[in-house]
Amino acid sequence: MKSFEELCKENYGRIFKYIFSITKNKEATEDLIQEVFTIAYEKGRIFLNHEKPAGFLYKTARNITLTYIKGLKRQETLAKEYLYENATKEGEPYQKLLREQDQKIDETRYTGQVIESLNPKEYHLYKQRYVEGKSIKEIASEKGISEAAVRMRLVRLRREVQNIVKKLKFDEK
Repeated sequence: MKSFEELCKENYGRIFKYIFSITKNKEATEDLIQEVFTIAYEKGRIFLNHEKPAGFLYKTARNITLTYIKGLKRQETLAKEYLYENATKEGEPYQKLLREQDQKIDETRYTGQVIESLNPKEYHLYKQRYVEGKSIKEIASEKGISEAAVRMRLVRLRREVQNIVKKLKFDEK
């Protein structure tokens, strides 16, 4: 049975390259590899008596690195949501354009035809937001998705409604 130090020396370089190939970040790789070997050290005899200690290290490295990547993606999502929320205040040009587009649609004239043209998922979202008056936060919570995802679905729904109305107007001419 090899000692902990021997196993570390044998596998450090390969594990480092493996993690770096995923993160592309030297500082993050250094932190993650330290965590990998800390876990191995804390496992003590379990690690030392493992059938394939290198396999244990690779699997630990994989799990830790994937958790790190997921954390980065979550931080990115939160940052985008923050920017979206703070960049789309009521007086912002984006909101003004959306309001202008929405005001151009004569909803009462086309509501029945538009709703009939929506697929079941679009209809359900339309109903939740515009009929039941649920907030984006409530819809996100019910669906188990982020608020940003709900906003994007609503943007796509708005575009779909506009396309349906344009088609209906075109058909009338």
